[in-house]
Amino acid sequence: MTNNALNIFVTGATTAAGRETVRQLSTRGHKVTGLTVGSDGAAKVRQDGGLPTYSDPLHAGELKSLLRMMPYDVVIHLEPQIANGFPIRTTDWEAGLHTVTASTTAIMEAAAETGVKFLVHTSFAFAYGDTHGEWVTEDSQPHGSTFRVALQAEKRVLGGSIPACVLRSGTVYSGEDAAVASLGDEIRRGRSVYLGDSHAATNWIHAADLARAAVLAAEQQPAGQTFNIVDDQPASAAAFVGHLSAALGMGEPSAMQVPEFALNIVTSAAQRNLLNTSVRAKNDKAKQVLGWTPKYPTHTAGLEQTLLVWRAEAK
Repeated sequence: MTNNALNIFVTGATTAAGRETVRQLSTRGHKVTGLTVGSDGAAKVRQDGGLPTYSDPLHAGELKSLLRMMPYDVVIHLEPQIANGFPIRTTDWEAGLHTVTASTTAIMEAAAETGVKFLVHTSFAFAYGDTHGEWVTEDSQPHGSTFRVALQAEKRVLGGSIPACVLRSGTVYSGEDAAVASLGDEIRRGRSVYLGDSHAATNWIHAADLARAAVLAAEQQPAGQTFNIVDDQPASAAAFVGHLSAALGMGEPSAMQVPEFALNIVTSAAQRNLLNTSVRAKNDKAKQVLGWTPKYPTHTAGLEQTLLVWRAEAK
């Protein structure tokens, strides 16, 4: 427990990373308000130790009213992580990009007008673009137009009137993540899975490790800084799915083999783009500056925890 308790507002509080963040903040003695929708979401926030509140995350006026209700020290903006799970066909990436833009604009405007002291903004490690598997650090220049929306949001945050930092997250997974749950269902049913380039390096992060980084950033408030929040071992989607399939007792997963002309029918453009982007992000800066280390340094360790959660829920 920290000796300096903060009043913290968390957007995306019922995402896998959001739930972990609310739990960890509450455990450390911070007063946490979690943004959610509906009674089910409110129940989850209360269960995790936070106070639920309701608003359209894309509506600055509603957010201002909420933030005026009490003096918040920090906002942790996890709303962009809604679409940051394993890329499956049903992931609405266009809506996800809209959420990144609109929610970031709204929370920045609301926070600036209500006296919030610091903003932790979560972004994506794939925003570096396709580096063909080369290692990158926070000093590397991102390139490519595909992920410019995420980069533009980062630029607005760091150039805004509120001190802020950016966490570039790997692809998030955990036992509470909907995309990984859908992937597990597909594997159990024996369906083939689109894996993209089997050599493409993807950066992964367990939701609990992203939450830990968000908590440390909220407490330390490293203004103007960007951090890669990824595990220690980038791995292809094929390796990730292969380990999950083996752990589920299904053996080697069946990769989706379809003619080029049929790809548009059985996969989405976003799915293909993300699974064919190859980048390896280093996490040394987060370790050195924030004192952060991943509890699950590889996807294999994190997936073991994911399976433990699934097994416990099945009882």
